[in-house]
Amino acid sequence: MKYTRLFVLFALMGLALGCQKIEDFQGAEVVSGPAEFAIPLVKATTTMQDLLENFDEYTFIEITPDGVIHLRYKGDVLTQEASEFFKDARDSIPPIIPLDDTLYALPFSSPQQLEVDYAVYKSGHVKFVCQSDYVGTIDFTLSILQASKNGVVAQVHQQFTSPPSLPGGFFASTAFVDVAGYDLIPQNDTIYIRYEAITDAGDRIKLPKVFLINENVDFSYIEGYLGNFKHNGKEDTIKIEFFKNWIQGDVYFEQPNIYIHVENSFGVPTRSDIKLFDVLTANNTRLPLQSDFITGEGIDFVYPPLNEVGAVKTMTFAFNESNSNIEEVLGSRPIAIDYDVDALMNPDTLTSLRGFITDSSYYKIQVEVDLPLHGRASGFGVVDTFDVNFDGYGSVSEAEFKMVADNGMPLEIDAQVYFLDENGTVLDSLFENGRTEIVGSADAGTDGIVTNPTTKTTFAKLPGTRFDQVRSAKKMTLHAFFSTFHHGQQSVKAFADQKVEIRMGMKLKTK
Repeated sequence: MKYTRLFVLFALMGLALGCQKIEDFQGAEVVSGPAEFAIPLVKATTTMQDLLENFDEYTFIEITPDGVIHLRYKGDVLTQEASEFFKDARDSIPPIIPLDDTLYALPFSSPQQLEVDYAVYKSGHVKFVCQSDYVGTIDFTLSILQASKNGVVAQVHQQFTSPPSLPGGFFASTAFVDVAGYDLIPQNDTIYIRYEAITDAGDRIKLPKVFLINENVDFSYIEGYLGNFKHNGKEDTIKIEFFKNWIQGDVYFEQPNIYIHVENSFGVPTRSDIKLFDVLTANNTRLPLQSDFITGEGIDFVYPPLNEVGAVKTMTFAFNESNSNIEEVLGSRPIAIDYDVDALMNPDTLTSLRGFITDSSYYKIQVEVDLPLHGRASGFGVVDTFDVNFDGYGSVSEAEFKMVADNGMPLEIDAQVYFLDENGTVLDSLFENGRTEIVGSADAGTDGIVTNPTTKTTFAKLPGTRFDQVRSAKKMTLHAFFSTFHHGQQSVKAFADQKVEIRMGMKLKTK
């Protein structure tokens, strides 16, 4: 986790002792004889935006036009391309097609109710193999009558001597037609294939066996009713670092959202099929996001119509308090969201809705969590640990810290600092009387907007005996507890320009 400026300010209360040695106190002022020093430690100002900037590697900060801060967490961009669909279409074409007659009707559909009105070949070679017992020369032409390029029908033509020399009297053509760029327009879901075998005597004959051979046939465009093809997504996780170091307390966000951003160039009606959408919480529970759009009707994607081939359509769908239990699950201290979103083409099986797919078609899905800093918190506790080093100090009879906080944020902070030895054993705490308020909340009106800043002065003493107790400390653990105005009973708004100034000094007495 990256440290925020707020944590750094708190850490100075303990780290100041480890960062300077008595002989290095530049700027110290003797206030009570030669054995007492007043040492200015820090004067720092931070805004709410500064406080949250670089909160962690997963958090994005957005300031809306009205100045309210939003914490945003984004998942990976999940992309589905047309290659899977075209693979299924390609695999549905047999590599070897027996032609039972000189004019053969080849059904061009699939069990998934694929109805092709128009397609464009991307690649492939078409050849033929035939068997002949005729003696003499045969002039052979194979035509795919529904495939053409610039008005010319796709044909393979070759002469051969019959009977062929291959076993069984078979001949395999060396000639082929490269079908790349050919248009294919089925007639009533049928492609007609015709062959002509003409003898050297000029007679048209029917051969015992003829086969059409498809080699590496693929398509770049398919138009029609393209069936109920399912695009299988993959599971992804969004980490929400805001609650990573949570130890206690509650946070409530006003009007949080989970967005699903869609970018789509498939020209086909498509609907989400959400397999998983769970929120993982800081106390190790898993809560499902509940919505009719997950368990029932799904989310319909925007898509380009037939007259906008190549266009990309975008949309954003929001899960909010009106269509889901989002306030419940995001009010449960979420640390991650697991989701898995598939997509189903032609979900309503309306064959009259014709669409298209190109070999460059794709859709992208990205899930985003939006936590507006408009809400309330009560005793929201976090903990973090820092290294300290008190080596090199002489005899200290007392150390006293003074901190003055001028706060324009609607946030109050209680804290306690514990000093730990190398084994993690607590040696002592900074505040003798327990958890102490060190930053008072600014006053806020009923609309949650700050009306008056506040000033809070805090003292903390470490007598010589207690200082000796923490000399061996190697770690300092900070426990900070955040509450909004009125001890978390009122929702407030956090604005980018709200700020706090903290001034800290230390009196150090030596023996």
